[in-house]
Amino acid sequence: MTAVTNTPLRRDARLIQWLLPAGGVTVGILLLAGPLLATLARSLLVWTDGQASLSLANFSALVNSSHFSEAVINTLICGVGATIASCVLGFYLAWIVARTNVPGRGWLEILNLIPFFLSPYVGAVSWIYLAAPHSGLLQHFFQSQFGLSLEFLNIYSLGGVIFVLALFYTPYIYLFLLAPLRQMDGALEDAARVHGAGFGYTLRHITVPLVMPAMLSGALIVFVTSAGLFDVPLALAAPKGIHTIPTEIFSYVQYPADFGAASAIGVMVVIVTVVLTLFHHRYIGRRRYETVSGKGYRPRLINLRPWALAGVLILEIVYLGGAVLLPTVALILVALSSIWTGQFNPQFATLQNFHYVSFEYSLTRGAIGNSLILAIVGATLSVGIALFQAYYLNRGRRRGRGFIDAVLSLPLGIPSIILGLGFLILGIRTPLYSTLTIILIAYIARFFPFAMRNISAMFLAINPELEQSARASGASWWQTMRFVLLPLLRPALISAWLMLFVIFVRELGATILLYAQGTETISVALVLLSERNFGYVAALALIQLCLLLAAFVLLRVARTSIVEI
Repeated sequence: MTAVTNTPLRRDARLIQWLLPAGGVTVGILLLAGPLLATLARSLLVWTDGQASLSLANFSALVNSSHFSEAVINTLICGVGATIASCVLGFYLAWIVARTNVPGRGWLEILNLIPFFLSPYVGAVSWIYLAAPHSGLLQHFFQSQFGLSLEFLNIYSLGGVIFVLALFYTPYIYLFLLAPLRQMDGALEDAARVHGAGFGYTLRHITVPLVMPAMLSGALIVFVTSAGLFDVPLALAAPKGIHTIPTEIFSYVQYPADFGAASAIGVMVVIVTVVLTLFHHRYIGRRRYETVSGKGYRPRLINLRPWALAGVLILEIVYLGGAVLLPTVALILVALSSIWTGQFNPQFATLQNFHYVSFEYSLTRGAIGNSLILAIVGATLSVGIALFQAYYLNRGRRRGRGFIDAVLSLPLGIPSIILGLGFLILGIRTPLYSTLTIILIAYIARFFPFAMRNISAMFLAINPELEQSARASGASWWQTMRFVLLPLLRPALISAWLMLFVIFVRELGATILLYAQGTETISVALVLLSERNFGYVAALALIQLCLLLAAFVLLRVARTSIVEI
């Protein structure tokens, strides 16, 4: 009797054990396939005399357009420039924290991550306040104090875009390199020095090659994401008529809209992203990078000479000052000014800007609420989906895991504005159009791989024998998940949730195409206010900054790590 009654229960348990992870994978694939297929289909449709036909006319028109060619060149310049600068700066910051005896290394490790949590768009706006021609705070300061003119520093340029992108993408490279630098075998560097190699030669020919796989992985992500970022070019390049691919897509969907051209650009970018990813895997696969060290080995710290120590501290001060301190000070000064003339005047100091955007102005008040709803609900749903995806990839059937992992990771390299365009095409004639729901779906589709990769990394550290022991002791699959896996996965779940909360609060690329009146977010409100009142923009940016820093503090208090993301 017992065997008979237990058999259906066991079958149901096995069905649930298979359906939930497979369902998570299916949802992830559909969230990606839907907008991409819609974008592809729309790029091939051409209307002639009211009749739709399939054609490559949209692509040929772009290829023959000098305007589009200029946008491509500008995008490549920004992406390559930001990637090179981020790699150089990120490597040295990671090397300082991981390999030297610089005082306060623990604090520097934390502080170097802060720009990772901040909004690049807010950073760009802050640097406008700092370095705008004729009205920047830095111009006024150096002119009044030293008689120096900084007018040659033009923040409204490709150089300004690269500068701001490098500040906020350096933590990506920093995170990729921190662990490899700590785990590498320092005996290889010692052997080079024993044979007469200088410090610089050893760094170039021993240290850098050993961390090259991690650097290449980080560089690929930085190039694709920085080249596809909409925020910073919108603030610093578009006002001077300098176009990049993301701003070009945005211009095509404005009235009168040309969704065919915008979709064609999106398809091209996705193809380039896939090709770059395949090239990266092929490049890494052909090369062997090995370090030989004992388990738990830590390379010895390098004792810096006084002059080198001073240089290291100057580098840290310059980076943190440019990415965090100066932008924050600029925002505070502008937000406290009733009238902004390019310099702070205590006579015009006021808190009215904060009161207005928080309580009086319906646009900003609603935007704050919308951002919090999207961030809390979106992060929760994304982590739930990612949990089942990670379970499938690490505990499911081995067949096809690599392909599914590659497909689910694809959104990491697709610019937000392209996925936003896809969802706009999908939802434009549905009840989802102009609702928070479609923005929420776009957020989840674009960023769930961040959570999936973080949770998968934790799965790799959990021995499957723990689950097998629980099942052997009579625990069901759900009981095993609840009492064994979930407690062990808690740090990864918390860090993934907080990371997605930060990303959703600051996201602009997908939102700018999908919002409507009443569904604005903080980032959209900042764009809408940028031509109206500097004080309101700065006050709202500081509110967003406080939300992002609160998530960063919670991440540190929870003692979780984002190194795996």
